Amino acid sequence: MKIKIALFCYGFNALGLFIFGLIYTLSPEFLPFHSEAIGKSWNELAPSYQVLYLGMMRTEGAGFMSSGIAIAILLAIPFRKREVWCYWAMAIIGIVEHVPSMIGAMNTSQLTPASSPWQLNLLGVVLLVVGLVMSLKSKT
Repeated sequence: MKIKIALFCYGFNALGLFIFGLIYTLSPEFLPFHSEAIGKSWNELAPSYQVLYLGMMRTEGAGFMSSGIAIAILLAIPFRKREVWCYWAMAIIGIVEHVPSMIGAMNTSQLTPASSPWQLNLLGVVLLVVGLVMSLKSKT
């Protein structure tokens, strides 16, 4: 049962990171909370600012997608073999992606009128820690 809980926790992160990566990478303009943060609509921005925003979003999206893919590969191969090192690797990969993004989103929420979704990053971190604990306990 513990290993199934761990699989859910890691799998939720792999899928969630990948989906958010796709959203950020493929979006033709910034997201609604970005507009709230700066008090301007996409169409009000100069083309150079639009290029800058999309570049930053695509960079963040690439990080999300690559972290999600890395966790998925680790789930598909070494996790199935119950290799302990991959439990740590998945947690570290996800936490390294989530924490800086969460801090940025929290700052945006605290310092602007925007409601940035930092809680999703926090959920990801919590699930990664639970997944790590459950997977390690499944070995005993």
